[in-house]
Amino acid sequence: MAAFLLLVGLGPDRLPFPPESEYSDAAISHWPNAVFLRRAVLDDHALPLWRSLIMSGQPFASNPLNKVWYPPQWFVLLLPPALHLNLLTWLHLVIAGAGMWVWARATGLLPWPAVLAGIGYAFAPRLIAAVGAGHLDLVYAAAWFPWLLWAVHRMFSAAPPKNSVLVAAGFGALCFLADVRLSAYGFVSAAVYAVWLWQQTSELRVRRTLIRVLRAALILAGLTAVQWVPLLMLRADLSRGSLTLDEAAAESLQPGQWIGLLIGDHGGAWESMVYVGISTLVLAITALLLRPRALALWGIILLGVMAYAMGNHFVVWTALNRVFPALRWWRVPPRAWLVAALILPYLAGWGAQLLAERPIDRRAARLGVVALFGGGMVCGLFSTATLSGTLEITATLGTFALPAVALIMLLAIFGKLPPRLLAAGFALVVALDVIWIDRTLVEGRRENEWLEPYRPLAEYLKQAGAARVYSPSYSLSQQAAAYWEIPQFGGVDPFQLQNYVKAAEAAVGVAAEGYSITIPAYHDDDPETKKTASELLATANQDARLNPDLLGEWLVSHVVSAFEIQADGLVLDTRIGDVYVYRNTRMPDVMLSWHGPNRVTIQTTRPYSGTLYAVAGGRWKDQAETDTPGLPGVVDGSVQRWDYEYDAAEVWISLLAAASLIALSAGLWWGAGRE
Repeated sequence: MAAFLLLVGLGPDRLPFPPESEYSDAAISHWPNAVFLRRAVLDDHALPLWRSLIMSGQPFASNPLNKVWYPPQWFVLLLPPALHLNLLTWLHLVIAGAGMWVWARATGLLPWPAVLAGIGYAFAPRLIAAVGAGHLDLVYAAAWFPWLLWAVHRMFSAAPPKNSVLVAAGFGALCFLADVRLSAYGFVSAAVYAVWLWQQTSELRVRRTLIRVLRAALILAGLTAVQWVPLLMLRADLSRGSLTLDEAAAESLQPGQWIGLLIGDHGGAWESMVYVGISTLVLAITALLLRPRALALWGIILLGVMAYAMGNHFVVWTALNRVFPALRWWRVPPRAWLVAALILPYLAGWGAQLLAERPIDRRAARLGVVALFGGGMVCGLFSTATLSGTLEITATLGTFALPAVALIMLLAIFGKLPPRLLAAGFALVVALDVIWIDRTLVEGRRENEWLEPYRPLAEYLKQAGAARVYSPSYSLSQQAAAYWEIPQFGGVDPFQLQNYVKAAEAAVGVAAEGYSITIPAYHDDDPETKKTASELLATANQDARLNPDLLGEWLVSHVVSAFEIQADGLVLDTRIGDVYVYRNTRMPDVMLSWHGPNRVTIQTTRPYSGTLYAVAGGRWKDQAETDTPGLPGVVDGSVQRWDYEYDAAEVWISLLAAASLIALSAGLWWGAGRE
């Protein structure tokens, strides 16, 4: 795994990008989050509950995307942020493969088939595509899926180990804290698996089993309370709560996209990547055909995942989201396919083992495999001959994975190789199959590509004393603003306060057409032109009418844009490269001084009366009068200094909830005879 990541360019000072994309969530979101956490703890000696750098400030620790409560994230205190993220990526892919191997071995797979399953999952194209897109939180959570299933398997065995409850709760907590959204799919899969194991094990005693499950759930809830309690407290304030059915169904798979199961989309879109390796797919189908009753559960889960991933293109997702509107928070239904990315390699391991140990002796089956080999060779040769002009030759060579796996199946059927060598051969084909496409899904890029180009603009804004900056064209990237500590009025983050979204729209003259993860929103008025992402950002809001007075109330001192702006109150200061820098003359004479992430002083040089929005919202306490309502608000003209501190009640309530839940679990354990 380390060799593969280094091969695609993920060195110590690089971040992952999709090869054909200009942007990556690793640079826009994860790297700035890691930088902010590192500085808050090491420089300010504070737990960051608030971040003032995007969207005029927003809660930091309570935002699951920031990973404050995910234990591995704290390694950033020891390592530079880029190296930290790359090491975490490597570590979690290794954890994913190792977890698959451990679970597979526990359920009966022999070493080589278990190796096949581990490689198939750790190098699953959907996982590697997530790395390329910078969706590192999805990779983190997916790494714990097989460990969670292994823990469930132990807990529902005839003689569960004494630590089975704690182990299951611990892996569930790591999955949840890694990514709240993806963990839901893991928990549902684990619950279905638990029911399956329960009904198959007659030795389990109902009462004790229920107590174990309840104890695990209570401990899991306690370990994760620091994340879900603040989320519940903020739920009503977030814009995500207003998601419509269509907005929640973003990127839903269309029926025709299932052709991607057979043909690897080299360099393809990450959200719609369904390819698991044609060799993996063939072996998985073989396992289901050879052991239909024993492996029926996984076939049922696969069908359910396929139906759900189609979103509003199929009745299942639509019906569930109409009955349970809260499910709309889990937008982008195809992310459920990460469960299939786990199950299919597991089934492929069983297919390899069954073929190696008990070759098929039915004539029809043998003829079918011969046809598979012949058809695969024809498709491979035809693709190489006809598509080499439009596709890279390396992409067309991937089509030979089908005849390769069929050839080993033939060797197994006719008993030409010993079982262990056959299983190793299957593992090798699967590895080459998935790695062949993986290398087209991610590439590492240096800081001089995603950070350094913004240095002249950022240094100018720092020297100009910018209090807060707005860019209608994303001319100052989020990672640059984080690195040079320049507060932004806008930003990129799905965790948004709905009142601020409305206020921002009024100030910048851009109304989102529904839910948007960016402020301002970007709409392509002419999709037929096929603009690149940077071209869209540079022109989408050029006709918007800014309101410098409202921007002044939010302490926006500068506007930077890829296009010229005509607005009373904005004065052109300079031009840096292709970026126009405007100064807002409607700024009040107010200064913000931050003392770490959670404390701020608002000060004026003369009495000021009027509406002043120092931060976007949140729960703040006036240090002089603790019962004073939090910011923002109307400033009293007779006062020239205000000291505010972010209310840490969410942390204390979370810890109280955690202690109560874990104590309740301990009480159940004691009452049940400390089993």
